[in-house]
Amino acid sequence: MKPLLALLLTLFWTFCCAAQEAPKYVYGPDSFVQNVPQGEITQGEILESKVFPGTTRRYSVYVPKQYNPEKPAALMVFQDGHAYENRWGSYRAPVVMDNLIARGEMPVTIGVFVDPGHKGELPEERGWRPRPANRSFEYDTLSADYATFLIDEVLPPVLKKYNIDSNPDRWAICGASSGGICAFTVAWQRPDKFRKVLSHIGSFVNIRHGDTYPGLIRKTEKKPIRVFLQDGSADLDNEHGNWPLGNQQMAKALAFKEYDYKFVYGTGAHNGNHGGAILPDSMRWLWRGEEGVKTAPLAITSEIQTAKWAVKWWMPRHEEKLAERKAMKQVDLLFVGDSITHGWEQAGKETFEKYYKNRNTLNIGFSGDRTEHVLWRFQNGAIDDIDPKLAVVMIGTNNTGHRMDPAEETSLGIQFILSELKERLPNTKVLLLGVFPRDADATGKHRVRNNEINGMISKFADDKRVFFLDISDKFLDDDGVLPKSVMADLLHPGAEGYGIWAEAMEPMIKQLMGE
Repeated sequence: MKPLLALLLTLFWTFCCAAQEAPKYVYGPDSFVQNVPQGEITQGEILESKVFPGTTRRYSVYVPKQYNPEKPAALMVFQDGHAYENRWGSYRAPVVMDNLIARGEMPVTIGVFVDPGHKGELPEERGWRPRPANRSFEYDTLSADYATFLIDEVLPPVLKKYNIDSNPDRWAICGASSGGICAFTVAWQRPDKFRKVLSHIGSFVNIRHGDTYPGLIRKTEKKPIRVFLQDGSADLDNEHGNWPLGNQQMAKALAFKEYDYKFVYGTGAHNGNHGGAILPDSMRWLWRGEEGVKTAPLAITSEIQTAKWAVKWWMPRHEEKLAERKAMKQVDLLFVGDSITHGWEQAGKETFEKYYKNRNTLNIGFSGDRTEHVLWRFQNGAIDDIDPKLAVVMIGTNNTGHRMDPAEETSLGIQFILSELKERLPNTKVLLLGVFPRDADATGKHRVRNNEINGMISKFADDKRVFFLDISDKFLDDDGVLPKSVMADLLHPGAEGYGIWAEAMEPMIKQLMGE
């Protein structure tokens, strides 16, 4: 067997078999069948091709229940179609589409799931066995051939049967690994047809010169396409190239040319787990701005910290906390939050040493964080492989201070955080703290908003797994004024404030930790 073919086979089976590994990223509710209308899927075959002579393949078409022939639908084409179509696989695209379309968070969209080509007769069933022999040639080649194949051979019968909008801004294309670079190539070659790209673990490496894309992007006139990239630090590194580096180079090139792009970089390997887990958010981002599509609240859309004052230290701190977590033999007590929690390492250090040093405590408070940043950190390893007795959560004041988010949206973000904790740390009890008071007195707009949030999140407690504690009054004087001796800037506790905090929650911590 030739060396290149052998390596391609290794790469292929790495991608195909990875779904059998234990998932690192937890799937949210949008990746599971809900009580919403479910679309219908029909199967089809392509037994001959002019673009790829001698190949055969299967494909399927997803039609949402909300499809109305009188109203043009959007279109989304998926490579390695059988993998994306599987409702219990890594991606679960039809399930995600059912849920998002039902809530108006993406447009009514026809999905076309296309398999790579087999040489000769079709196997009895869709799937990876036997290996689709023409996959790399179709997907990794940097030409317009595959785009032509879709436009001239796959889509005409679909367009004839369904009313699909001809606007290229409403045509999206998606794929993973070689299918990811394939999706980008289609839009790059034919932006007159496809203008939305979703690439998972894309093979922007030298399989068939895919590593040249970053340079081409930088030197080519900007094209009217929107691009979402996903990859992980544990992705492949072999003689074709380094997948994480290739995707990072793509992201940098897209940023340089000021493309509408997003790059989500996690810690996953060459599989569909991370991409699948974030597919709902990816779809929301890809289809944002569509007429009639509801924009998901920022509070629930996981995101890295992008504030200019924080970007230099935020990701390094995340990496440091991952290393700290791995170095700890046992984590019994977990603190989750923003700068107020981060401050246990600064103004609150002496109090922290007194109360928590000997409790196997991990503090993952990050200055400036809002609910969406906590969600990103949870989804990117922050609480992997630990089993604390108790997690203390206090988050939301920056949702108020930075954006004056409606209390309902901040509360929803906190609810999502609790859901992530339940999925990732099923044995851990949660002490949910009311958002601390801010502003000098009770009439301050930030104080009023935080009080609204506390009224809503108090209802999340079930007193079995989640417990709510509001210690706001402990920081205030008899007139409801927040003394500067407690919080000098009327937001962050000083040393005295951290002492008040620790003393106020100590009885409940002891109770919930079984001490």
